[in-house]
Amino acid sequence: SSLLKNNQEHYNVLFKAGEIAKEQNVSCYLVGGYVRDKLLNRDITDITDIDIMVVGDSIKFAKALADSLNVKEIVEFEKFKTALIPYEKFEIEVASSRSESYSSETRNPIVSEATFNEDMSRRDFTVNAIAASLDPENFGRLHDPYGGIKDLQKGLLITPLDPDSTFTDDPLRMLR
Repeated sequence: SSLLKNNQEHYNVLFKAGEIAKEQNVSCYLVGGYVRDKLLNRDITDITDIDIMVVGDSIKFAKALADSLNVKEIVEFEKFKTALIPYEKFEIEVASSRSESYSSETRNPIVSEATFNEDMSRRDFTVNAIAASLDPENFGRLHDPYGGIKDLQKGLLITPLDPDSTFTDDPLRMLR
């Protein structure tokens, strides 16, 4: 949990998220660049967004988290199973664990429910497929199903799945 304790404001929001997940009987995780940057010892003080993945209903979860933070309205993207909480200090993006499939006609994915590991596998690189649990019982415990920490230490960018399908699905991933 020391990974998540450096910034009090972030810690308070993340701890609240874990409590709400427990109340709703779902699991939630801090995912994305925040986790990667903390592992690289980068300064996250001025971070503008935090990504939370919920193994469950992201919209219901986001509404409860927003309410606990006194944020009156959230931006819902029901089709993509995500919501944006415009918190005063930083934005909080909440997404259900999901899988994405693409057609050749559009970059917009077809989204469906998925397990935690399936969600992690759709990430662009293994270094972005590392999650920190926000559940109160194991707050801050890292989950690294695709070896992202090892790749981070070696300075490697490797896709969790076959790179041909990863970049064919969403060619903009190559630019990240």
